[in-house]
Amino acid sequence: MRKVAIIAAALVALVSPVTAADKGGPHATLEQILTAKPSALSGCFVEAGLQGTFLAAGDRASNGALGAGCQLRIDRAFLGANIRGFFGEAETRGGSLGARLGFALNPNVDLYGLLDWRAPDFKLGSVGQLYAGAGLETTLFVDGLSGFVEASTAVSKWGAGTSRDDVATIIGLRWRFR
Repeated sequence: MRKVAIIAAALVALVSPVTAADKGGPHATLEQILTAKPSALSGCFVEAGLQGTFLAAGDRASNGALGAGCQLRIDRAFLGANIRGFFGEAETRGGSLGARLGFALNPNVDLYGLLDWRAPDFKLGSVGQLYAGAGLETTLFVDGLSGFVEASTAVSKWGAGTSRDDVATIIGLRWRFR
């Protein structure tokens, strides 16, 4: 988990646009901060990424991840939902339905908590695990493109063939429809 936090911090530092502190202008007032324009990270999106799962038995697995979702913004807060498919190694191949609740740290960076129901072999109603975690998303240099990193851990399971101690990470790109 520490490596994920370091990677997330480096990603934000490298790709976030500079802000007023770097431009030598006057400092922003509290009112300006609270009424800043809403995040550029809103609307519906498609995503692609790499997912790593660290299984309770000590095994590690990696997959490609494809998904889609939408976010509803209320000022700087947002509520989002997504669906994903994980393709690759048999032990961790499957699908997920997720929800996110977050806050725009600035117009280019979102921080959010997430809940994800993951099921092997896309059998969402028969077996699965509930994951809870956090994510960070930041705009990149191309309009509509953002990078994200998420880390979560299994908090509950249902059905046979799932382990409770799995930890999952995802790093990827999102393309937002404008």
